[in-house]
Amino acid sequence: MKLKDFFTPKTEKVDEEKDLIRFLSEVELFENLTRNERKNLSQHLYERTYKADEIVFKKGYPNVVMYVVKEGELQTFLDSTEGENLKTIKTADFFGEVGLFLEEERTATIVASKDSILLGISKRDMNRFIDELPRAGSKILRKLATVLCSHLINTNKALASKRDELKNLKKQLEESECQIQELKSSQDVENEKS
Repeated sequence: MKLKDFFTPKTEKVDEEKDLIRFLSEVELFENLTRNERKNLSQHLYERTYKADEIVFKKGYPNVVMYVVKEGELQTFLDSTEGENLKTIKTADFFGEVGLFLEEERTATIVASKDSILLGISKRDMNRFIDELPRAGSKILRKLATVLCSHLINTNKALASKRDELKNLKKQLEESECQIQELKSSQDVENEKS
């Protein structure tokens, strides 16, 4: 065996690790971490592969793992996969972060729309990482707070828009009811004349 052949597998492993650390810098949640912090975080991640149309989890499942999309694309459904796609999740996006903080069930169903590779981190492993590197943990938590606040602001805007749509529909319905009443009244007058 040549010396070069002996070291090739290790080189591939090192390259994979470098690629993962580089990838983590592209994920909004981890972009403020140093290279060493991302390297340490990578030790807490595990990889899962999903085929197109495979369910990652269903609404109501236990929520104890956050995922980052390393490759692929996923769809979010409120209930079953028969409903409307609420959101498309793409490479470098993350989901399931609520499970890191609350003991709540999954609030949506996630399905791979393309073959996908996900990086998962459990609540326990995230807590372990934060305990080991509190400064890095603080960076992640601050970024997560920013992201969650943005989601809340966008949700509030969407709800306000839907509320306004409902008010307009209610007004249109009331106007239509008035028109129907006027038509009935005029028809009653016509019937009385004949």
